[in-house]
Amino acid sequence: MCGIVGCVSKAPVLAEDRVLAMRDCITHRGPDDAGVWTSNKGGVLLASRRLAILDLSASGHQPMQDATGSRTIVFNGEIYNYVELRDELRTKGYQFRSHGDTEVLLNAYDAWGTDCLSRLNGMFAFAIWDEKLQRLFAARDRFGEKPFYYHYDPKRGFFLFASEIKALLISQAVEARPSHPAIYRYLAYHEIDNGADTLFQGILALPPGHALVFSVDSHGPKIWRYWDLDPEAETHLADDEAYGERMRELLGDAVQIRLRADVPVGSSLSGGLDSSTIVGLIAGERNDQRQVTFSARFHDVRFDEGQYIQCVVDSAHVEAHFVFPDPNRLPDELETLTWHQDHPFGGSSVYAQWNVMRLAKEHGVTVLLDGQGADESLAGYHHYFGPYYAGLLRQLHWGTFLVSFCRYLREQGSTCVPIIVSYLLPSFMRIPLKGLLRPPGIRVEFSRQWGSEPERVSSRFKNPLQEELYQTLTRTSLPTLLRYADRNSMAFSREVRLPFLDHRLVEFLFAIPANQKIRGTTTKVVLRNAIRGIVPEKIRTRKDKIGFAPPETSWLLGPHRSWVEDIFHSERFQHREWIEPKVVGHVWRGFLSGRSGWNTLIWRWLSLEFWARVFLDGAGTNSGMPQTHV
Repeated sequence: MCGIVGCVSKAPVLAEDRVLAMRDCITHRGPDDAGVWTSNKGGVLLASRRLAILDLSASGHQPMQDATGSRTIVFNGEIYNYVELRDELRTKGYQFRSHGDTEVLLNAYDAWGTDCLSRLNGMFAFAIWDEKLQRLFAARDRFGEKPFYYHYDPKRGFFLFASEIKALLISQAVEARPSHPAIYRYLAYHEIDNGADTLFQGILALPPGHALVFSVDSHGPKIWRYWDLDPEAETHLADDEAYGERMRELLGDAVQIRLRADVPVGSSLSGGLDSSTIVGLIAGERNDQRQVTFSARFHDVRFDEGQYIQCVVDSAHVEAHFVFPDPNRLPDELETLTWHQDHPFGGSSVYAQWNVMRLAKEHGVTVLLDGQGADESLAGYHHYFGPYYAGLLRQLHWGTFLVSFCRYLREQGSTCVPIIVSYLLPSFMRIPLKGLLRPPGIRVEFSRQWGSEPERVSSRFKNPLQEELYQTLTRTSLPTLLRYADRNSMAFSREVRLPFLDHRLVEFLFAIPANQKIRGTTTKVVLRNAIRGIVPEKIRTRKDKIGFAPPETSWLLGPHRSWVEDIFHSERFQHREWIEPKVVGHVWRGFLSGRSGWNTLIWRWLSLEFWARVFLDGAGTNSGMPQTHV
């Protein structure tokens, strides 16, 4: 696990001290070691900060070269199947000086070229300079667990990349200028992290599941998608038991290979179905070693999952650690949190995860397995009932739809009904409706100049539920959640591993029938069948969902009220070109008087304001770190 940076050009463009400044700006990603490599002509510079997870010796130092010295790699992430790949490469005559995965990846490229990507099971962002071909080859893992940002200057002919945007800004080769269309999409539709665009002009993200090559003589990077889910793939098994058994096999192996580490490994435990499953599976793998878990809890019983967490703790016999996030600390830490995130975030749940990562660091656990990614493959959110019902109606299963929908209303109430019903509309009506329902508060002039309709995306799957799962997995939901997890964990030099995002498991889940995900009013059917006996029945049969969500409304009305009002009345906020202060004031007064549903919008404004203060007003781009330290 590392932070990587680099520059590629025909002739020297950046001095080495600038590249070192970029590298050391992200020391939090790798406090254990640091390195830099420069090509003979000086036009290629690669640098790395290392968080040692596998092979803690100096043989894991980066940048790393192959035996011939013709290829050099900087690598962030983990290749979980490196043991199997190393054995295969040895049969081809490759020898290894180290015991980690970086050298395996480097030799895999030598053996199979860019096709090596199809053999990798892991989370990664890496760049390999090939001296013979005079080109850079870079790639990002299938789901985007690890970040890769870049800037290309066609006039000066250089390509700059880094694990985090702040490192690109420190290079002084690219300015911190806002992308107004991206800011509009964030405010209007909460779209962020769903493609190549960022909130900074001239800085792009390599999308998940994509690779690129850049040659010094080319006219920009060549980018292609090397992996995607197959909409035609279908898996049909005999019965629920067979589906559950296959699910258990795949998830069990995903957990097993993610336990490979030369440092302490623990788990994040929310008390929900997904994280409890991971804890239960690890308990089965490590009978001789007590598992360590970390959880966020809240004094407000409506948001606290303590009873469920304790149920799992008792069942799996783990060493449990808890943190109660303090709302009074959030205002003092928000600038630092924003600096680490690079982008705004949509709610205070990020702060709960921030506290969990800090807790893990305090107890010396470097790696944490987590249940994230299950919801987007197994239909874990309530809004998935909308496309599920749309699929039933499309197949003319009217009776099944009516029985299920009525039962849903009895069990869950009508809170999610408007969202669910919206999915029953034809897609050509749903997109314009989303545009009409965009939230208030955006200046008219800003909307007129930079506003746009929601992006229309071609459907890939015929089944509405599969299509919605695909969109949340690849575009709308998961990419942002993965950014939160990566930046929060790396801020405290921790590593998060996500077994539910093993590509073999995801491919299986997208190939099985929809009724293995939702049936009646039950979600995650195949998972619940797979983990019978692994987690307590109290957890396995849960239908409610809380997660790491803090009592955000209570925080805003209570300890955060004066702080929020000071921000909204501040001169800087009042003069931002994208926000209409009068509307903000109206919404805030309505919120204080009891109008529900505005807390997420208020937080969106707050987060964007702090992003602007950190990155546009200079606090996070000049010194390299806000004054409030981790």
